[in-house]
Amino acid sequence: MVGFIVNPVAGNGKGKRIWERIEPAVSGLGAVFVVRETSDDGSAEKLAKEMIEKEGVNKIIAVGGDGTVHGVLNGIYQSGQACKFGLVPAGSGNDFARAHGIATNPVVAVERVLSETAEKRIDLMWMNGRIAANSIGAGFDAQVAKATDLAKYKAWLNRWRLGGLAYVISVLRELRKFQRSDLVMHVDGQVIKLEAAWLVTAANIPNYGGGMKICPMAVANDGWADICVVSNASCIELLRAFAKIYFGSHIHHPKVSFYRGRQITIETVIPYLVHADGELIGETPIQMKMLPDQQAIFV
Repeated sequence: MVGFIVNPVAGNGKGKRIWERIEPAVSGLGAVFVVRETSDDGSAEKLAKEMIEKEGVNKIIAVGGDGTVHGVLNGIYQSGQACKFGLVPAGSGNDFARAHGIATNPVVAVERVLSETAEKRIDLMWMNGRIAANSIGAGFDAQVAKATDLAKYKAWLNRWRLGGLAYVISVLRELRKFQRSDLVMHVDGQVIKLEAAWLVTAANIPNYGGGMKICPMAVANDGWADICVVSNASCIELLRAFAKIYFGSHIHHPKVSFYRGRQITIETVIPYLVHADGELIGETPIQMKMLPDQQAIFV
């Protein structure tokens, strides 16, 4: 059986509109399905787990953005059972969909998932009992994620299909508020010490924040996390690096460092906010590891 988890408020109401558009196509294909709508933060995870454990669902299709992806995949992981995953993109950033080449046309996307014509397995990132599919980050990017989530301009920009700009505005607003910290990072046993770090992001896909290529070399099924750190940079230097991030050319910036690893520990003198797939989940210190070849998805 197929389960649909719809986030009606994703993309400023786009989730609801897209479900209304694709429901006739789903019924027309003769699929046996159940559908549930998310009601608040965390409900996607609960709904996914319940669908698997109580309703016998073995494939879940999310209709939403990266937050919905994060919740559903955590529900699948917490169930401890094999369940395939598909996505009909309906968010403002849609980084998971962008990284995996998922169709932006919702009818095409749902037909591809239901037909099971293209399936692959991806790695997941584990941290403190939770998983992430896109990235785990600490520091400035987590602070920006929090500001963006609370911002009124995010909804306004979503109406004009400019949701990715909300992150840019939040960067500029949070720039002078952020307090940098020295950090110690352990990557597969290697000890790395960095001064005045702005952010450290471990990525499973190249992009985050609505298309920014934070780790252009990241591959979702190679078993490795690609790690980007910005440290010991002035505000102006950070902005110069940020201006290049959409093209991935920040990799040449002298204040940006890259590492690769499977087991990573991050400790900071000043506690940093931590996000997983853009969802705030706590503060440093953190320990994370890669879970290779963990989840089946349809693309």
